[in-house]
Amino acid sequence: MKIKDITGLIKTFAPEDTALDYDNVGLLVGDDEKECTGVLVTVDVTAASLKAALEKGCNLIVSHHPIIFSGIKAMTTNDYRNVLIAQALVNGVSIYAAHTTVDRARDNMSKRLFAELGAKDVTAFVDGFGAIGNVKTTSLKALAEKIAKALDDNRVFTVGDESKEIRRIAMINGGGGDEDSYDEAVRQNAEVFISADWKHHLMLRAKEEGFALVSVGHYASEKAFVDIIYDSIKCHFDTLNIIKFFEGNPYN
Repeated sequence: MKIKDITGLIKTFAPEDTALDYDNVGLLVGDDEKECTGVLVTVDVTAASLKAALEKGCNLIVSHHPIIFSGIKAMTTNDYRNVLIAQALVNGVSIYAAHTTVDRARDNMSKRLFAELGAKDVTAFVDGFGAIGNVKTTSLKALAEKIAKALDDNRVFTVGDESKEIRRIAMINGGGGDEDSYDEAVRQNAEVFISADWKHHLMLRAKEEGFALVSVGHYASEKAFVDIIYDSIKCHFDTLNIIKFFEGNPYN
């Protein structure tokens, strides 16, 4: 099978035209007419993930975050992304990005976490992104502990009264905790909003208004991307060499 057969499958559940305007998805590096020797799935394209792809005989990397976000104005070696792109091209490795297309797919990372939390009546949260649903009554503290365990994330923290009873939860994986989504969580009667990269003013607002937040690591909230892509490809191409690559959080 060709690389375009794999990327074509991804497009069926994460169409490229569903990406946000700022995003850069699709085939970013390489030639999709080549025969696919294997796929490595990762959140980020890094030196380690490219090395693993080469060692495992994979000539396609499917990443969540695009290695090229904006226009490249110079191909110099003082930018690690340029080095990785050059190495990928020299070694015949193609790179495909599925970013906000998977964020708003029917099976997204927020919904995967909600499944682990045993949430019910789960639907998409905002414009197809994230998830909102109901959990068995718990405290904010207990919920945060469950999330930390499910994501294997040691940097989870909360804003608000940790004894507050929680029944309805909202989430947008990655850096989705902006003012508009905060307002929408309140409007949809969520008692807690889970996301990463919270701005100080929103944490302060939540504390003052008695609303609850759970902050998780950006990478940790999106690592289920690897499982989503792996499961989708494996279901259709079960003999294909598919490697899951987990880089881990960039912080110590």
